[in-house]
Amino acid sequence: MNDSLLSVDVEGHEVLLGDRFLKIENTVVISDVHLGKTMHFRKAGLPIPSTAREADQRALLKLLNTQQPERLIVLGDLFHSVHNSEAEELAMITSQFTAVEFTLVMGNHDVMAASHYRSIDFETCHALDLGPFTLTHEPLQDAELNKVNLHGHLHPGVLLRGKGRQSVVVPCFHFQKTHCCMPAFGALTGLMKVKPKRTDRIFGVIDKQVVGLL
Repeated sequence: MNDSLLSVDVEGHEVLLGDRFLKIENTVVISDVHLGKTMHFRKAGLPIPSTAREADQRALLKLLNTQQPERLIVLGDLFHSVHNSEAEELAMITSQFTAVEFTLVMGNHDVMAASHYRSIDFETCHALDLGPFTLTHEPLQDAELNKVNLHGHLHPGVLLRGKGRQSVVVPCFHFQKTHCCMPAFGALTGLMKVKPKRTDRIFGVIDKQVVGLL
């Protein structure tokens, strides 16, 4: 089941990297799903196709079916803003996986009351520890660290150049000495190009496969 995942060592722990998710033992971590963003754009008059909205739901359902985690942790920004119909659609997904523990580490876009998240099977917190990591949405300051800070929020991407003048920015995992930034799981999040230092590790997500780039 894990043949397509890339194994990396973090502080003596095996961490598996997949298509915009990270796995430690039986726990899967994703970040920045931003469900409801298509509806947000449509209200602003932007014609976003329904396929974009459905892509994140299909990806989440596939992730739960293929990885069969005991726990799924979302590092913030599960929804883009307030309650909408995509909350009920997510509940239809989570209700199919009664054995999975769903946890949301609250992000800046997670503005609904905790009771709303509980109604769709998510418990909430602002930080938690998992293996070698302290999990948050936004990166912690170095002074706050006692473990590697696994976080989201930044939507990291890395620039790839072809032999000609072609170039593309792809999602990536950005490992630094004290931090690891997760790629955004949502399809409409946009990407922020990282500027890695020589000591950093970069793993790009290319055609749903994770590739070590630095």
